Amino acid sequence: MKKLLIFALAATLMWACSKQTSYDSAKQMVEEASAKVNLLTPQQLHDLMGSEETYTLIDVRQEIEHYYGFIPGSINIPRGSMEFKIADSTYWDSEGLYMPAKDEKIVVYCKKGDRGILTAYTLMQLGYTNVWVLEGGWKNWEIKFPDIYEKDLEKLGGDHAAPSKGSGGC
Repeated sequence: MKKLLIFALAATLMWACSKQTSYDSAKQMVEEASAKVNLLTPQQLHDLMGSEETYTLIDVRQEIEHYYGFIPGSINIPRGSMEFKIADSTYWDSEGLYMPAKDEKIVVYCKKGDRGILTAYTLMQLGYTNVWVLEGGWKNWEIKFPDIYEKDLEKLGGDHAAPSKGSGGC
């Protein structure tokens, strides 16, 4: 009887631990993740950029979004590639940069914040302990510091027309 009770308890614990969270929407997923990530205001990022502190700034938007305007010093790693590139020393070497250490400050941003929040949460799950999200993303930076940005339209090639207003997601 005692063995049966221990087996039942073990089985219940294994079932409870393996149960996956499911979400009704991406918004719900972002809300849960946002309660677990650190936010950085545009002013705090600006101050960080002027300091001696070591950090890595990552734009998680799609490549086409990045080249039309980005925060100086940022590297573009789209959200869908993050898990594969963040700890790949070959990738960082090819970019001429050092791969960030697990405890190094990493700041991520997207267009408005949601992709950044999900990316930060993913990085935390991968063991990165000092991850921050730019509050309000690129749009908030653009409002606060309209003259501090770079573009690289040459990397886009061909027609340099602006992307349509509806593109870019969150």
